[in-house]
Amino acid sequence: MLGRIHMFFGILIVIVFLLSGQYMDKKFNHLENMELMNRALFRAGHLYILLFGLINTALGAHLKLSKTKWINLTQKLDSLVIFSATILVVCGFFVELPTNDIERPLTRFSLYLILFGVSVHGLISLVSCKKNLNT
Repeated sequence: MLGRIHMFFGILIVIVFLLSGQYMDKKFNHLENMELMNRALFRAGHLYILLFGLINTALGAHLKLSKTKWINLTQKLDSLVIFSATILVVCGFFVELPTNDIERPLTRFSLYLILFGVSVHGLISLVSCKKNLNT
């Protein structure tokens, strides 16, 4: 069930990515005549949305919940971290841009969260694969 939630959420975020491109086009004339730093920050934020959507979709396609209770709970909590990071990066795109400052605290925090979330899911998957190979 959690895998399906990640999959559908990821697809939704990819759609948000497409809509954020339309937002940049319609509201900011596709970033033409925009100061270079803001233009780069908009494009980076736009691509972060795509990246987070694809991470959720890929996780949804491959997530296998553990039968071990504490690992299962860790996976579920870690999925909440990934969902939160994804929502934060989308909010950061709309709230933090355009800006006169290169600092974007929501986006930075979302990147730390996604790094943590993907790392924990990856470690659990790696340990599970090694455990299956040894049995």
